[in-house]
Amino acid sequence: MIILNGIHLPYHVIHYAITKAKENTANISALFLSGKSDHSRGYFFPSDLTSVESLSSDKDVEGEDNRIIQDNMLLIKQMIELEDISYTSSVKTNISIDEIVESTASADLVILDEDFDNYPIMGDNKISLKKLKQKIIKPVDVVPNK
Repeated sequence: MIILNGIHLPYHVIHYAITKAKENTANISALFLSGKSDHSRGYFFPSDLTSVESLSSDKDVEGEDNRIIQDNMLLIKQMIELEDISYTSSVKTNISIDEIVESTASADLVILDEDFDNYPIMGDNKISLKKLKQKIIKPVDVVPNK
């Protein structure tokens, strides 16, 4: 299972998961984490500034984030299915760390980006790489950004 933080898409993590799935003849599932309050706390990506200037409310920003996540889900699906690997995904908004741990129960391996903490989900550190590694009982691979 790949756990992806917010709207950030770390391609190196996706490629790593594909390699692992091929080596082990495994399926891939992805959990996309999202938070409703990101932008109201000053959470912006520099590349999003043009989009943000045209958004008139938090609801517009939330809708834009949802579109980005849906686009990322489709892109990852295409990348993985091109390799003949079965893929499932889900999006969870304002999920607790315990709920994340529960969602990993059926996974053989959990894959996380080394830079997970660089893109806060809800404008703070409620969910961190360190906390995930401590709480998840399955093997966890942390993929460095090379």
